[in-house]
Amino acid sequence: MEGVKITCKDAHRLVSEGLDRELSLLERTRLRLHLLACGACSRFNGQMDLLRQAMRRLPPE
Repeated sequence: MEGVKITCKDAHRLVSEGLDRELSLLERTRLRLHLLACGACSRFNGQMDLLRQAMRRLPPE
């Protein structure tokens, strides 16, 4: 991942990794810029956010 621009593949990876760990400032900035320009990845990010919220609402086993 050179420079500021990232591919959709990189964006999907960062969205997924962001579920498990805190992204660095550079990673967050690259991802945010990509999401502003890419509707498909923005929707993917929203779907992942929705899943994360639903999982938090599940009762503990």
